[in-house]
Amino acid sequence: MTYTPCLRAALLAAAALLGAASSHAATLARVGDLQSGARPAGVPLDYVVTPNGFFHASCVVELGAGDRVAANGDVARADGSLRKATSCAFPRFGAAGQVVAAGADAPPPTINGWVVDSNSNANATPPAAKSVADFVVPSGPVSAGSQVLYFFPGLESAPNVISILQPVLAWNGFGDHAWTVTNWNCCISGTTYHGSSIPTATGHKIHGVMTGSTCSASTGVCSNWKLVATDNATGQKTTFNTQAHGQAMNWYFGGVMEVYGVSTCSQYPANGSITFSNIHFYDLNLTDSTPGTWNKDIGNVTPSCGYGITTTRNKTVITFTP
Repeated sequence: MTYTPCLRAALLAAAALLGAASSHAATLARVGDLQSGARPAGVPLDYVVTPNGFFHASCVVELGAGDRVAANGDVARADGSLRKATSCAFPRFGAAGQVVAAGADAPPPTINGWVVDSNSNANATPPAAKSVADFVVPSGPVSAGSQVLYFFPGLESAPNVISILQPVLAWNGFGDHAWTVTNWNCCISGTTYHGSSIPTATGHKIHGVMTGSTCSASTGVCSNWKLVATDNATGQKTTFNTQAHGQAMNWYFGGVMEVYGVSTCSQYPANGSITFSNIHFYDLNLTDSTPGTWNKDIGNVTPSCGYGITTTRNKTVITFTP
């Protein structure tokens, strides 16, 4: 077969993207890869970095296409096999090295590396059955070191947090010094689950949708959730099917910045901001329940990099000084 130069270039580009996506399996960034001065004391070097803190690798489960996380943490594989859930036998750690007991469910967000976020008043927002958000991939960091950066919208249940659903944009999440997108659900019985990853790049718009089904009006619980993150520039998407472990998702997050291993402000994206837009949350009747105003949180973290956040009903802009 004869290829034209343009077709050959397109095929090579597609192969590179597929190779990048498949190579991320089981290669999350390790604590030992972080700059020594930015590693929290007491966290084993062979632990991996996730959007939910530092985990032993055996307590991180990647799902393939068509797999599904059941309510008890079992994974029903697309081929009909079953991966039985086991409680994580290892403790996990927050961003500052705080210990979370082995087998524990999701901790409050504050113990992880959350720096800036917008969130709803969970006493006022009803359980959600769907969320939608767009976010544009920022520039690469000024200093491309070993730091790991995460940006995402999300859903949790308050006050009893067991699970967090999140389509996550990561820089260096897989030790690759590149941008990727992955859907996550943490942390039933101390285990965190994620779907496959797709590569993305600066300036691309990511469209994240989380949709619940088999929802109960009496409890507010949607038994099943489907998370789909799409790179609008390439058309690539990643899909993740899970349960929320009996949780009514009444705590909305319009935009979050979470970081690990950052020791200087130059390790943030060079453009100094990320924008989450077209943010919509819907209740069990699929009526728009997006709050008119958001709580805005900025953590007291080191280094201090001019962190800021502005919000409207359907937009969250997180800023920092790189």
